[in-house]
Amino acid sequence: MFAETHQDAGVYYLFEPATDTLRLVGRLYPELNSPSALGNRQAITYRARDGTRVPAYLTLPADAEARNLPTILLVHGGPHARDTFAFDWWASFLASRGYAVLQPNYRGSTGYGSTWFEAGRLGWGDGVMQTDVEDGLAALVRGGIADPDRVCIMGASYGGYAAFAGATITPDAYDCAIAIAGVSDLQRMLDESVRLGGASGAGAEWWAGSIGDRVDDRDRIRRISPANLAANVNIPVLIMHGPNDTVVPIAQSRIMRDRLQEAGKTVRYVELAGDDHWLSLASTRTQ
Repeated sequence: MFAETHQDAGVYYLFEPATDTLRLVGRLYPELNSPSALGNRQAITYRARDGTRVPAYLTLPADAEARNLPTILLVHGGPHARDTFAFDWWASFLASRGYAVLQPNYRGSTGYGSTWFEAGRLGWGDGVMQTDVEDGLAALVRGGIADPDRVCIMGASYGGYAAFAGATITPDAYDCAIAIAGVSDLQRMLDESVRLGGASGAGAEWWAGSIGDRVDDRDRIRRISPANLAANVNIPVLIMHGPNDTVVPIAQSRIMRDRLQEAGKTVRYVELAGDDHWLSLASTRTQ
């Protein structure tokens, strides 16, 4: 069996029925065995602008006072998924480098009931899925944990979209943005889902239910597509994407790269050769 916690990066055990005991077989990451490597991870809630309490996980560097820290808003993908209290390799790595890392389970996340899940529908860009993340930063600044002048918004998949949205819709809130396998052109993403599976296909229905109808909501979708808002960016943007991604086409990152370059913005683009949507290769994660 395998088990992991926020204080342990993962252990394999063998259960021995004859003695009714668990025997440790091996650790997944044997070097990650201390708070300095894993960070101090805690479950918190904070108040959103409409008074709603938003659950989140905060990982702090173990060897630094939790005051005025450089901070990363690490936005989970999905968007209809969630972060958990288990080991998180992104958060632990960043905390080990001195960053406070906030992972909000914004409205639209799973695991908190159907009302919380449904509240995130059509919440992309300027809706609650984005503002719940922004309000998490505001809470850390009020609490003295985050330095408001050293903040980066980062994420993969939908989290990559959230990073693009932060850089284009509320750029003054952040000092940089990092998008991994992010969506930048929502209309193109919706059209692609129809092309691949038909207008009534499961993929098209899923994307439309989350983002909006590709015809009826066209104006709003254009307004919250980062690829259309590159001129607003005033911070450096790092874009990473694996060419073997079968969930978010790599064209989504290439489009955003091109729009930022055309607008004369500071952008670094990295294609992660041979890798997929989840950055499954160990060599990629090390890179």
